[in-house]
Amino acid sequence: MMRIIPATRTTITWMLVAAFSLQVAGCGGSERVKPHVASDWAVPSDDAIEALLADRMRHNGVGMVVGVVDGQRRVVVAHGVSGAADGRPLDGETVFQLGSLTKVITGLLLADMTARGEVDLDEPVNELLPPEGTMIEVARPITLRDLSTHTSGLPSMPGNFDIHGEPDPYAAYTVDQLWSFLSSYTPDRAPGKAYEYSNLGVSLLGWALALRLGTTYEALVKERILAPLGMDSTSITLTSDQLERLAPGHDPYLHPIRTWEMATLQASGSLRSTADDMLRLLEAYLGRTNVPHVSQAMELQLREGVEVDGKLVPLGLGLRPDGTYSHAGGKQGYRSGLAFDPKTGVGAVVLANTRTYDSEPMAIALHLVTGRPLPPASRAPEDKPRMQASSGELKRFAGRYRSDAGEWEVAVAGALLRIRYPDKSILEFVPSGPGEFFYNAGNDDITFDIGAEGQVVGMTVYGDGKPEGGGRYAARIEE
Repeated sequence: MMRIIPATRTTITWMLVAAFSLQVAGCGGSERVKPHVASDWAVPSDDAIEALLADRMRHNGVGMVVGVVDGQRRVVVAHGVSGAADGRPLDGETVFQLGSLTKVITGLLLADMTARGEVDLDEPVNELLPPEGTMIEVARPITLRDLSTHTSGLPSMPGNFDIHGEPDPYAAYTVDQLWSFLSSYTPDRAPGKAYEYSNLGVSLLGWALALRLGTTYEALVKERILAPLGMDSTSITLTSDQLERLAPGHDPYLHPIRTWEMATLQASGSLRSTADDMLRLLEAYLGRTNVPHVSQAMELQLREGVEVDGKLVPLGLGLRPDGTYSHAGGKQGYRSGLAFDPKTGVGAVVLANTRTYDSEPMAIALHLVTGRPLPPASRAPEDKPRMQASSGELKRFAGRYRSDAGEWEVAVAGALLRIRYPDKSILEFVPSGPGEFFYNAGNDDITFDIGAEGQVVGMTVYGDGKPEGGGRYAARIEE
């Protein structure tokens, strides 16, 4: 059951977004909301925060920068290294990929344009799209509100990425491909029926808002949000100075990794920023700064949304039962977490240049804001062997495979394999031995089944890694 929350002050429940797995956990109505920790929780000292980071990263991670707003206090604490070739140290001006924290700013942009009367939250998105991108309607049109609150019924990603696209399928994805997918996709349910985290939906929201004003998403975000708040180091297109300050991303095994760029799907996860800039954003959310239009938009963003099964989903943010707003982010090589509590005036942002298996930055941000106990520190990564292989050697693995989950496609990308899963997502795999490959931005392992005469007859996909077992077998399909 879903109902729209009107633009009035209301008691609200929560929704916490966990990036990468793209799953959401919720709990019941506001009458059951209780503080997670004692009301006398105090943010640790700078030295205590540094010691906490040193302990959390003793066996895992490359670098992490934490920013905290607490009353009149504003601090930045860094631990580890940037991994940059010139050995540049980490600080509040180090640039990181934000990943899905971009969605917070996209939700704020929607609130800004709503407050100015340029769009209406319940306006059908088809009215803002070109004819070639007009979507098929099920029961009712998808609205801007649906897109921002992940209730549109659209999937997490479009299903027509080119597995052979260079330099990667995300960067090669075109606007024409986006419109083609949207105009041919039939949702399996009406909008507003359920919450399903959708990068595609928020990306489409960014396109719709920019098209309404005849500009680009990045230009509009800079004009309406970033420039007024003084967030001069936040952007999608980096200047030479920002490139010099960028902390390179690393995989779970602490090796450098290239991040796939969502050139056409920017509004869901393409912004880069610094701890200093994100603190400026938090200070505005917490009322420490008052910026015309932006502050008004923030007020609307925090009180608007939809209610799904007794849980409120605000515009571009998650809301916890203790009244804390939060969102997590992740891309190849990066993790991020942001949390703030308007009641206590405390906010935190955590930026990391390592893509570990867990949501460490989000856990740290919530701990600093609320005192929420931290889970055990993540284990030391067990590095995997990496084998050099030519595209010619890998060619024998290319083809189509079928399991009980559906069809898989394998293609060669230089010295790597790209594999399209039955859900249409595409991952890139590193060779680790004869017929053995691993996904270096996650857990997945793949072992190919080699026949007696050296032919490839199938593959086993281990979603939790081969040591954990539980593999899914896919037989090769004869062409």
